[in-house]
Amino acid sequence: MAAASARSYFEDPRGSEIERLARAALPLLEQADDHVGLARVWQALVTVANLQGRFEESAQAAEQSLRHFRLARQNPFGLAGLHGALVSGPRPADEALQALDSVLPPNPGAWALLGRARLLAMLARFEEAWEVALPADERLREISGDALGDSVLAEIAVLAGDHATAAGHLRLACDMLERHENRAALSTYAPALGRSLCMLGRHDEAEPLAQLGRDLGYEEDPATQGLWRQVQALVHAHRGQHADAERLAREAVEIAERTDGLTYQGDALCDLAEVLSAAGRADEAARALEEALGRYERKRNLAMAEQVRAKLAQLQPAPAEPA
Repeated sequence: MAAASARSYFEDPRGSEIERLARAALPLLEQADDHVGLARVWQALVTVANLQGRFEESAQAAEQSLRHFRLARQNPFGLAGLHGALVSGPRPADEALQALDSVLPPNPGAWALLGRARLLAMLARFEEAWEVALPADERLREISGDALGDSVLAEIAVLAGDHATAAGHLRLACDMLERHENRAALSTYAPALGRSLCMLGRHDEAEPLAQLGRDLGYEEDPATQGLWRQVQALVHAHRGQHADAERLAREAVEIAERTDGLTYQGDALCDLAEVLSAAGRADEAARALEEALGRYERKRNLAMAEQVRAKLAQLQPAPAEPA
């Protein structure tokens, strides 16, 4: 299992192979009462479930990994990925924050704190989110000399509706990933940058980033496969290529629906609404936004729910003038 996991860093990750080997290893390690081995196998299952968009399953695997690390009296790196699974998964943001806080050590690592900041931002507690995120990002910069936390700062900015700030952070993150030839992460963050550029009306700059996500992305990665389609759909819609835009936007929604990531689903539906609105189909756009609002409300993503309500209000016809 360790060998299969290591290969995934250098070639297309085969999640099904890692999962098969991990599931075979678990009973052997349980029989040997090997808590370190169990912790590491469960951590590999966190990665596999994340890759395939099964985020609640990933969170539960991370909780198992943490349990075995405690039994082995070892400190896990990055809470075994629990913070990322709680942010992306279907647990409501307030419940996810409570679950994360319950396992934070006295001196939490920077990545765990950045996960906490993302949940605070979802709950529209932006002042608290920045108070947590900025020092954590600074700590990562001091340790690595790189913009490791900029993608999270960008996400907080998106939740605040500030795509200009988000684009600045994502540009730094993409530059860093390109220098390190981190293909997997770049395939996701390049179209994420493209999406913010579309929101700023910079569609021509966004298109190459969508194509980079398409070219670099792994077939099994729903985040990347959805995002590049969303960005390219927005570009097509801006150019009046409505049929191509709708096809890609609906493909992105379908990909997001295969995951249990409610925010991914809501984002894809919002972009579908943009495409439909550009084609003059306001009623259908409003229905897509209503669906997105439902996803955000289930996640308790109050920040995005507020943004969607504002968009819905803009689609409402103006009241008739009194005779």
